[in-house]
Amino acid sequence: MERVKIEALPREKTSKGSNKLLRRKGMVPAVVYGLGDETRKIILNSIDLKKALVAGYNVLLDLDLKEANDSTMETVMVKELQRHPIRKDFILHADLIRISLKEKIEVKVPLNFIGEPLGVREEGGIFQAQIREIGVRCLPTDIPEYIDVSVEDLKIGDVLTVADIVLPKDMEMLEEEDENIASVLIPVEEEEEVEEELEEMELEEMEEAEEGEEADTAEKAGEQEEE
Repeated sequence: MERVKIEALPREKTSKGSNKLLRRKGMVPAVVYGLGDETRKIILNSIDLKKALVAGYNVLLDLDLKEANDSTMETVMVKELQRHPIRKDFILHADLIRISLKEKIEVKVPLNFIGEPLGVREEGGIFQAQIREIGVRCLPTDIPEYIDVSVEDLKIGDVLTVADIVLPKDMEMLEEEDENIASVLIPVEEEEEVEEELEEMELEEMEEAEEGEEADTAEKAGEQEEE
């Protein structure tokens, strides 16, 4: 996983007014915590943070905290981002968590579906991804940008599950093996035709059943008349 250096400044004032002023100046109020150390309130440059996150939330950040007469460096990851409800590219606040490069952590990694399924290419089916990321446990330096999943051989009705994913060495899967991740569905028109055929079959069975009941009734009526 890519590592990016990002500078930070200590944040002395923590009122709503001071945070709004920081955002107007292109800064992001943030906190950094974890590994048993104290929680620190800091300030990040909004542009620098956005650039660092181009590769996703799993990027490793070498946080360079500049203080009055000194600076400290520690490795962190983004735990949570608060964004503006309308302007999604506007970051309101960031939570950063300290990590150890020698200890495994749990993260979500995107799935990269490779190829066009056979059922789509030759049978007109519809590819559908049930999930687009999976939870794994690995060392921070082993976190991949994404995990490749080939779907080229999928036919209509085929389903890929978590058990079909091949993980890199020393990476643990956190999802249930029988969870569906992707499938190829019957084309909409064909699905409608199948439903129509089923409805017609049901109607025919109902009509046959009614005819049978009528025949039974007529037979019983005939037997009563003979008596």
